[in-house]
Amino acid sequence: MTTATGETLARDTVEEAIQRSRAASDEVSEELGIFVTPLHDQALRAHRDKPSQGPLMGVTLGVKDIIFESSAPTTAQSNVALADWPHQQPEATVVTRLKQAGAVVVGKTATMEYALGVQDGSGPRPISRNPWSPERWAGGSSSGSGSGVLTGCFDAAIATDTTGSLRIPAAYTGTTGLKATRGRVSNAGVYPLASSLDTVGPIAGSIDLCARLLQVMAGPDPRDPWASHAPVGDYISALDEDVDGLRIGVDTLVDHADAGVDPAQPEVLTQALKELDSLGVRRSTVQVPSYPMLNVVGNVIMLAEAHEVHHDMLAQDWGGYGRGARWVFSAGESISSRDYLRAQRVRDALTVEIQSLFERVDLLITPTCHLGAPPLDRMHPLDPSTYLGSMHTTAWSVTGHPVAVVPIGFTQDGLPLSMSIVGPHWAEERVISLASAFQRITNHHQQRAGSGEG
Repeated sequence: MTTATGETLARDTVEEAIQRSRAASDEVSEELGIFVTPLHDQALRAHRDKPSQGPLMGVTLGVKDIIFESSAPTTAQSNVALADWPHQQPEATVVTRLKQAGAVVVGKTATMEYALGVQDGSGPRPISRNPWSPERWAGGSSSGSGSGVLTGCFDAAIATDTTGSLRIPAAYTGTTGLKATRGRVSNAGVYPLASSLDTVGPIAGSIDLCARLLQVMAGPDPRDPWASHAPVGDYISALDEDVDGLRIGVDTLVDHADAGVDPAQPEVLTQALKELDSLGVRRSTVQVPSYPMLNVVGNVIMLAEAHEVHHDMLAQDWGGYGRGARWVFSAGESISSRDYLRAQRVRDALTVEIQSLFERVDLLITPTCHLGAPPLDRMHPLDPSTYLGSMHTTAWSVTGHPVAVVPIGFTQDGLPLSMSIVGPHWAEERVISLASAFQRITNHHQQRAGSGEG
């Protein structure tokens, strides 16, 4: 197994992996706002008490600070105590499974407050910054996850994704993200944002490590009634599958890039598609049906469900929330029960419509974002249109389809760009196979900030 930076874990002891993580963290974490709570000392003590063993032995992990982990409190990076939850909950199922497989948690990572809102400086620090350009956003809401992977603070991060909170940080930092079919991974022990959309998944330096993490994370869980009993695939074998002959549909979504398109993005995507052609795929142009409505439905559901979670605490401690968080959470007040139920009915119809697209193609390719990471000083919580309009992640949260986000090159200003590989429900192996084949013949996922690339 290899780490995000190509080092062979078999040659390392677990203690060396933890110390390497600590050294990288000491160098960049404070500047980039990666950790809420570093846990290197706790990780060393835990390993010495009970040495790590298993297929992920020596893999260092960051865990998003809305996911419960037994060695540190979970704060959701908020001044407001976790609403309706005791201070400590049982550890998240995914964290326990990864630890049992030998992975080592080295810190709780930064998130936007309660996994939503805007990092506008009014809430608790840290504000996460992008390693490629520290005055820019690292993506969100799993903000510290992508930056921490890229800079070697940990090999992988366990993040959450409600309308793109895992995939956007991966795209903006040039790392690799994997969102499985909703229900493939248990949400037990994860503080909810919008329960019917929330998923948990990995960010790493390559699809290889993402697949190995998913292999451990996936499967039913008696603690989560919505975790599926659908058979778990062989994601590790999928890394080496031949993709010759796969039918690939491409939608550039350029007509939906309301916030603009970076001048370099069309050519970068075109070159990535040519690389896929060299693998023997059969490529065609398609149009994602009802794409604008997918985004509308996703926003209605997310705002309504998030408001329900935070309604009581907003009334009790309005000023405790940061400006961005309280504005977004309170926006759900305007959504009626009729609006919400209608959105769920439309969601079902749109999901069937999208699933029918996969009768004509095996996988779908779209841009993840048409722009690179936006400057933090332009991210006003009352005007998200300047950056949200050219992100393309919400649709696949609405429909629950699996998605891999892989880097494909750089913007005109040297910021990472990515593509999304979307598959039918429960087809994680197929998504992983194409992402892996692409990363075998390209080196975009190996680029690091400050290396002179991009």
